[in-house]
Amino acid sequence: MADTAADFHRWAKDAGNKLRAYVLSYASGATAVFFLTLAGPTGEKFTFGDKILLCTALILYVATTVLCLVELRVDAHRFFYLAKQYELPEGERDWSLNQPYKDFRLRLIYASYGTAGLATLLMVAFLIKRII
Repeated sequence: MADTAADFHRWAKDAGNKLRAYVLSYASGATAVFFLTLAGPTGEKFTFGDKILLCTALILYVATTVLCLVELRVDAHRFFYLAKQYELPEGERDWSLNQPYKDFRLRLIYASYGTAGLATLLMVAFLIKRII
């Protein structure tokens, strides 16, 4: 049985959804670790540089989570729109809103990768600074 283009599109969509779920879980988990770390009885004082690194990383992790949630909402709207178009007779279908949804979703995806990556780099810098 030969694979069709539709099969590959479905697999790409599934892979994208799994990746989004991983990024969302990663950002949410990283944010929770901040609260556990900062709420614990460490008795440790942070330097101004430490505070800047931690606050910026925390804001970026929260931004990553928000971007992923917005992307899920945009994706849901896009698929609802597509489903509604398929319910219409073929001559009445209007696909004009699909591309803006796809473009916005792609920008959200790349933005969430950027915020998660930058937040991780800041956390690595914080940890290296604390170790040294």
